[in-house]
Amino acid sequence: MMGLSVQLFRLALLLVLPLAAYAGPEADRAAAGILFDGSLPSAPLLPDAPGQKAGAEAEFLRQMKEVLSSGGWDGPSPQLRHFVFKNAAGGWTAQAQSVGLEGFLWTKKELEGKYGAAAFAGQTADYFNYLDALLKPVPWTSDLRKALDELEASGLSEAQKNARLNLILESYVAGLQANMERYDAAAWSKKARIYELFPRAYDLAGSRGGKFFREFRASDFDRIKKMGFDAVWPMGILPIGVRGQTGTGGGSPYSISDHATVNPDLGTEEDFRQFVRTAHAAGLRVIVDFVVNHTSLDSRLLAENPDYFVSFRYDGSCPKDGYFESWHNGSKYCVHHGGFEYGGGVSSWIDTAQINYSNRGLRDKMTSIVKGWVTKFDVDGFRVDMAYLALNNVFSRTWQKSMPKDEFYRQLIWTVKAAKPSAAFMAEAYAYQEDLGACGFDTIYSKHEEARPEGQTGWYNASEAGNPYAMQSSINRQAFLAWQAGGAGSVMFTGNHDEPAPEKVYGRRLPAALALTFLYPGSVMMYSGAEIGYDAAVPTEHKPLPFSVPCEIDWDGGDAQVKRTYQEVLALAARVRGELGAYVIEPLWPAPGQNWAGYILSSTDKPGLRKAVIGNVTWDTTRADLPQAGFSGPLAPGEYRVLDLR
Repeated sequence: MMGLSVQLFRLALLLVLPLAAYAGPEADRAAAGILFDGSLPSAPLLPDAPGQKAGAEAEFLRQMKEVLSSGGWDGPSPQLRHFVFKNAAGGWTAQAQSVGLEGFLWTKKELEGKYGAAAFAGQTADYFNYLDALLKPVPWTSDLRKALDELEASGLSEAQKNARLNLILESYVAGLQANMERYDAAAWSKKARIYELFPRAYDLAGSRGGKFFREFRASDFDRIKKMGFDAVWPMGILPIGVRGQTGTGGGSPYSISDHATVNPDLGTEEDFRQFVRTAHAAGLRVIVDFVVNHTSLDSRLLAENPDYFVSFRYDGSCPKDGYFESWHNGSKYCVHHGGFEYGGGVSSWIDTAQINYSNRGLRDKMTSIVKGWVTKFDVDGFRVDMAYLALNNVFSRTWQKSMPKDEFYRQLIWTVKAAKPSAAFMAEAYAYQEDLGACGFDTIYSKHEEARPEGQTGWYNASEAGNPYAMQSSINRQAFLAWQAGGAGSVMFTGNHDEPAPEKVYGRRLPAALALTFLYPGSVMMYSGAEIGYDAAVPTEHKPLPFSVPCEIDWDGGDAQVKRTYQEVLALAARVRGELGAYVIEPLWPAPGQNWAGYILSSTDKPGLRKAVIGNVTWDTTRADLPQAGFSGPLAPGEYRVLDLR
């Protein structure tokens, strides 16, 4: 660790020298950049002992995430809140994109770029107080804190201090982001292109007559790879309970009888291991479900210990509202169905049993089960179903339970990553995104996110509604999430197994929605069958591949026009990524009265190479003026443009 401290100290001293000592900001940046040239120090090493090096590196990674993104947390409670920038003349405030350095710096530069640094004058002391509170809990930031103290006490004007502060933070954040590339083995997930498939409906059995995992061939993976995807998520591979099973299609894939193994209807454990090996050979990672909140009514876990569930032992009749009977060692238990907060009460899934995360033994059991998926099967990541329901604050309030102080997810995620550092965790979440990010999740669904002051920033709900203001706010949020390295990234999509078929949701707006989604440099997800416009929804279930009735994709069916749209957009995304290499995005802000959405794509591999994508995801034609790209004219609903920037 001393190596890192020395480098940061040299960096800080360099940047707090008087302005006249150098030719200007570019010289400052160049000199600072030498200190972060890729020859970065290793994490601190503890005395030689099995696992201690890995433990030290994991702790170093956790601390970097804290500094860059989440700040410190005490169990379920944040110790620092977002910095709030104040425009005194305008009478308005703006909240930083995250608690840590990345959110502070991004928002500060964005606001100063739009309105000028003078518009936020008078806050310099607040900047230094915030930075000290953020950095103080992490010992290796002491040299930076000292340099910031010296800058604050210097005789520079407020404007000069502010300019120098920006330079220090730019270089410091860039250095830590480079370190994140070195230490965060799961960072692949923040740029993953995920193909979700439903094995029960994939139509392999109908055409080949065998178990899914055994029959899925290298050529099937190659087809997925050629569409531009680099990860597969076979949804619904866990055994499904029989008791209380709903529908005629085989039951809900989220009513799980055994979290630790694969559904025998799809193949054996060895078949699944071979499925994973074949995917890896094709250059695809494999993500599986972790259904965190509940099991089936006849699950192995419930049979083992009803105290693992929200339950009570009772000789009389169980309450009819929300409970079912379960027997264990001759005693009757009343077990609550799995559920979630809704309308001031609890709404339940009647084919599930509610797991109890106030029970420490249950936490250990689930951690061991999830770890087994990387040690037994070498999977690459987990999509955690309804992830926020197991957070301490949410679970305690829903079920009136006293919780252990720390979050279950911190135990789970860091234990699994100790076994496989590249294992990634993706949260299905519609609330409490920051809490989940602070627990160590790598990515989070971008569907519904209204906790921020700008309102709806979840991409799916904003684009589904066709609200131009929400889409612009969402793109601004997604741009930050794609750039930052310390916090959870975003997963954008226009559909998945829970949503109606995209062509139903977007109608004629679909091409623009797809273009704005698939050109995103962060993680993107698509559901199998969407690429041909296949939709087998029934009146009682809007899913394109329903759970309640038997269904399988007819690859000769679908909608020809939708198929052409996907082919065009997927080919466009592959072409643009090939041309730009790695890139970041910057939101575009339409002129008043113009209701399109878009962003600039700036290559980081080829500096100076930039494009813009704009699209109309509203239901009405809008005018679009983008003078820097030489474009001006109408955009019909669903119309989009990818333009070279001058």
